[in-house]
Amino acid sequence: MKSFKILKKQIFVMIVVSLALFACKNKNTVEATSNKNETSIKYDMQVVDNDDETVKISDVTIERDSKFGCVNVCKTKDEFTNDGFDLGDSVDVMFSNGYALYDIPYYNGFYVNTGDLLVLAYPDAQWVAVIESNGDSLWDYAKLDTTDTVTIELREKGKYKNIQESLDLGKYSSDRNDYPSDEAFVNFRNVKVGKLKENILYRGASPINNLHGRAKYADRLIKDVDIKYDIDLSDSDDEIKKNIESNDFDSEHFKSLYDTGKVAALSMNVNYRSEEFSKKVAKAMTDMARSEGANYVHCVEGKDRTGFVLMVAEGLAGATYDEIVDDYMITYENYYGVNKINNKEKYDAIKNVYIDGMLKIVSNMVDSNNDKVALKDIDFESVMRKYLTMNGMTEEDIEAWNKKFIK
Repeated sequence: MKSFKILKKQIFVMIVVSLALFACKNKNTVEATSNKNETSIKYDMQVVDNDDETVKISDVTIERDSKFGCVNVCKTKDEFTNDGFDLGDSVDVMFSNGYALYDIPYYNGFYVNTGDLLVLAYPDAQWVAVIESNGDSLWDYAKLDTTDTVTIELREKGKYKNIQESLDLGKYSSDRNDYPSDEAFVNFRNVKVGKLKENILYRGASPINNLHGRAKYADRLIKDVDIKYDIDLSDSDDEIKKNIESNDFDSEHFKSLYDTGKVAALSMNVNYRSEEFSKKVAKAMTDMARSEGANYVHCVEGKDRTGFVLMVAEGLAGATYDEIVDDYMITYENYYGVNKINNKEKYDAIKNVYIDGMLKIVSNMVDSNNDKVALKDIDFESVMRKYLTMNGMTEEDIEAWNKKFIK
C-alpha cells in the first residue's frame, strides 16, 4: 500500500509538471533582458545551494549547425555523460566571447516552450547542442565565430528531471520489423479531417532522405496512391540531388516527380515564429493549390514541420480543435506507441507542449486577443486564412486550394 501511494504521488507530480510546462515559463524566464542583441541572456539568477561535486567542461570547440544555426558542442552525448552531466540537469553555458546562459535545462528532446533555450542531446545527432527551441539562430544572435569555445558547468543536479522523465519518449526504432505495417513505419496517412476530400492529401516521412531508413518504403506508398506532387519541407534542391546520388537511393517515383518539376523543395527551418518559416508555410499551401492531383507533404520524419503545415491545412478546411489534435497525435502512436488510452499522462504532456503550442503561436500571430480564448473555441478556419494571407498567399490561391482540397 505504501509503495502504491508513492507511485501515485510520483505520477501526480509528473502530470502537474508536464501540464504546467506551457502554462508557465519553465523557470527559463528571461530576467535581465529579452533583447538578443545584448551580450547575454540571463535566466533565474537566484543563488542555488549545490552540494554536488563540480561538474564542468571547459573551452570546448563549437561549430555552427549549417541548417538550423544552433551551436554544436563538439562532445557526444556519451562523452557529456562521462563528464558528469545527466538528462534533467540545470546547467550554465558560457561562451568565450562573453555571451552566457544561466540555468537552462539539459534534455534529449525539445521539452521547453518555443523560443526557450536548452542543451540538447537529440537522438541520432552527432553532437550535443545549445539551441533555442524552434527559434532563432543562437550562433547568429550570440555573435559567435569558429574561434570561440564554450564552457558548460552543472548548476543544479536533476532540477528538471521530472520534466525530462514525463516527456522523454526515447529513440524510436528504425527497423521495419518493429512496426505492424509500412504505413505505421513511415507515419503515412491520408489526411481527411474537417471538410477535406479523401485521397487528395497525404502526409508522412521523407521518400528521399533516408536518415531513418524509411525513404524506399515512403516512395512505394506514394506511388501506390498515385501522388502527383510532392511538398518537401526539409530539403533544398542541392540536398535532394545529393540524396539521389547516394549509394542507398531507391526512390524512383520521387525522382520521376522531381525530374518533371513536381517537387516543391522548401528547405524550411523550425523557427515557427519566424517570418521566413511562416512565408514558407504559405508557399507550401500555394504550391498545393496550383498543383494537379494528390499531394504528399513531408519533412524528414513527417512529424514537426509536417505537423505544422498540416495543422494549417486542416484548420483552413474547417477542422475542429479535437480533429487537428487527433491527427497530429497519430504520429506519436506510430513512432512511440503513445496514445490517450495506454498512456494518457504522457499523451497530454506531448499534446500540451507541441500541437497546442503550434496552435497558440498561429492564433496569437493573427490576433493577440486569442491568448484569452480556449483553443477549443477558436475559429481555426478564419485564423488560418488570415495567417496565410498575412504571409503572402493570395485570396485567389486560397480559393483555388479550397476548390481542390475541400468537399
